[in-house]
Amino acid sequence: MVVCKGEASMSILTVFKGFCWFRPYIEVCRVESWLSWVFGFALGTVFFSFPSLGKAIAIFFAFSFATASIFVLNQYFDRQADEKNIIKSNLPIASGQVSPRNALTFSCLLIISCFILVFMTDNHLSLPFFLYLALWSSYSAPFPRLKAVPVIDFLTSGVGAGFLPFFIGVSHQPSVSISLVILATTPLTLFHCGAHIIQTIGDYEADREAGINTFVVKYGRKKGVIIAGLMFLSAFLSPFTCLFAGLVSHEHLVLFITLLPLSIHPLLHFRHLYKNPCLSNVISLQKSVKKYGILALVIAWTYVLITKLVLADL
Repeated sequence: MVVCKGEASMSILTVFKGFCWFRPYIEVCRVESWLSWVFGFALGTVFFSFPSLGKAIAIFFAFSFATASIFVLNQYFDRQADEKNIIKSNLPIASGQVSPRNALTFSCLLIISCFILVFMTDNHLSLPFFLYLALWSSYSAPFPRLKAVPVIDFLTSGVGAGFLPFFIGVSHQPSVSISLVILATTPLTLFHCGAHIIQTIGDYEADREAGINTFVVKYGRKKGVIIAGLMFLSAFLSPFTCLFAGLVSHEHLVLFITLLPLSIHPLLHFRHLYKNPCLSNVISLQKSVKKYGILALVIAWTYVLITKLVLADL
């Protein structure tokens, strides 16, 4: 009996040590930073038609592996700048929890896993995934280093985090008009453009010291807040523009009205950021957006799903 208890204790200890060893690799994926990307992907998956459950699960994991690899690769290329960044200095690669070599190997394994799932599920998805990975690699890599090209930096983020996840989600369908996809993803793309600018306001000091010439570094934090505000306003107004232009049914107005109250708290924090574009106000705004934004995304996705299910029964 004593031997059994000892063996059980050793097994638990072995599992615990294994988790502790792998934990930095989970953290380096920074899953909490791309939840809104998952929303865009999930929205695209059900926006026009439903895939089979097995196919949807496989594509979801492929998308997750690809996105995780993007964030690992970004930290690999930015590790020296992140070491000087107050917020990012505790990231696994910058803090030394994961070595650069292991991080690069891990990122490659994630990409390989992604494409194995893609080729097993649907070969037609290989091109969207390739474009997705290529764009974000170009953003972070020493060349062409799109993150250091003003304006291109936030446009790349808007397309990469807004348009492409939705496009990957919708690509399981044989024929979908690209113009409809662009129309559907306009609010997401504009929102992510603005969100990227806000992030670079928080990274202003570290980016300037590292010589990363972002839009905010070149034109200043105040102008960055203004452009980000215009992006958020355009994202908010674009669905209403489509409604009044007759491109979207007026029945969907209820969704936009439902989401309006959730924008009040982030708007108050954005006002503080406008008055004083400092790191603490960036963090406060991001926390507010995360708190209310996730709820808004869940409501929007649920609404689309229910709408599709109701129409399918008619």
